[in-house]
Amino acid sequence: MSISATSGVVSNIDYQSLITQLVGIRRQSITQLQTDKKGLEITNNAYSNLSSKIKDLVSAADTLRTSTAFGSFKTTVSDGNAISATAGTGASYGSHSIVVSTLAKSHKMAADGVAAASSAIAAGAGSFSFQVGAGAVQTVAVDATTTLTSLKDSINALNAGVSASVVNDGSAPNPYRLILTGSSTGTSNSVNITQNDTSLAFSTTLQAAQDASFTVDGMAFTRQTNSASDIITGVTVDLMAADPAKTLTVTVSRDTDSITDSVKKLVDAYNGVASYIKMNNRYDSDTKKAYPFFGDSVARSIADDLRRVFSSSVSGLPDTMNRLLHVGVSTDREGVMSLDSAKLKNALNSNFDGVVSLFTKGTATTGFAELIHQTASSIDDFVDGRIKGRQDGLKKNMTRIDQDIRQKETQLVSYEEQLRSQFTGLEGMLASLKGQSSALINYFGGA
Repeated sequence: MSISATSGVVSNIDYQSLITQLVGIRRQSITQLQTDKKGLEITNNAYSNLSSKIKDLVSAADTLRTSTAFGSFKTTVSDGNAISATAGTGASYGSHSIVVSTLAKSHKMAADGVAAASSAIAAGAGSFSFQVGAGAVQTVAVDATTTLTSLKDSINALNAGVSASVVNDGSAPNPYRLILTGSSTGTSNSVNITQNDTSLAFSTTLQAAQDASFTVDGMAFTRQTNSASDIITGVTVDLMAADPAKTLTVTVSRDTDSITDSVKKLVDAYNGVASYIKMNNRYDSDTKKAYPFFGDSVARSIADDLRRVFSSSVSGLPDTMNRLLHVGVSTDREGVMSLDSAKLKNALNSNFDGVVSLFTKGTATTGFAELIHQTASSIDDFVDGRIKGRQDGLKKNMTRIDQDIRQKETQLVSYEEQLRSQFTGLEGMLASLKGQSSALINYFGGA
């Protein structure tokens, strides 16, 4: 008779059900380890997100920790249709008067008309050459097959400072004309035809090459282009319309909006870190859920250190300008910081140097942006920062759990095989006893 450990042929016992239940009891320890690992993974991911937010804080602080951030200026002009101005590095506040007499223009000439754009314009082999200013002479070959269109294409293919186009001016019987336009403005970029073996006569100057002429604060200037960046220090002025009788004004002022935006980004970055830690450092009694940073001393220490820096004072600065509250940064009951932009701009206008010292690293003082940058960078240091150390510990624990799970899975396989062997032996023993019982009954019953 065949005996199976799962059939219970002799005993009628459901061995498979027993094995499944017994193995299931042993598997609970593996399930718990898997749950523990999942919790560690969630915490590790939370620290990765925190690291990203710390990096935002480092970046925001980096923008403000040198005086460069406070050297931005903006410009306003009296007539935006006539001039535009852009302030850059080295600008300083002030007002400047500008009178634009002429605008810089490029040279433009037109050939006399021909009947069609496909009309042949050369009797035989030759060349068409031109020169822009004192530049090299540029040449294209022509022959009896050269048309107005093909000459235009050959000139444009040179890409040599002159663009060619064909226009129909509507004047019969020869309305098609070749237009040559200098790519650059200014008298030094006039176009001169040096060789012309075509039938075209360039008898019309549509626009003479011209320099821009203007005055700035009463001083006269000429430029080849309509853009000047070397007259008002740190400011580029673009001329768009000429009117010798009109005085224009360019005003350069400190860009307090840009500085305010940078300070707001710093405050927002801090709030991003603080609120993320707070959100993940709680326990929900209704769902019995502990969030990733609940009871985590590392996350708590990060929050404490950053809060301490933001609420401290800068050593060596006067009591009237040594805290963030002096430039409009305040904290509510929930620990959320906010910026009063009007108060910051007022401080910039009334005590600019003091505000710069409050944020930047000086020779004798270390401002808030520098302090925050140092603290946040240390927290998120990729070698020995607190976040890196915490994540290393979490990963080490996850690796250990993986090893424990593999070991327990191996033990569980052995345990299941052991149960099957034991139940097989039990079924065999029961079969043997049943056989002996039947023999005895038959023996004594026959007697």
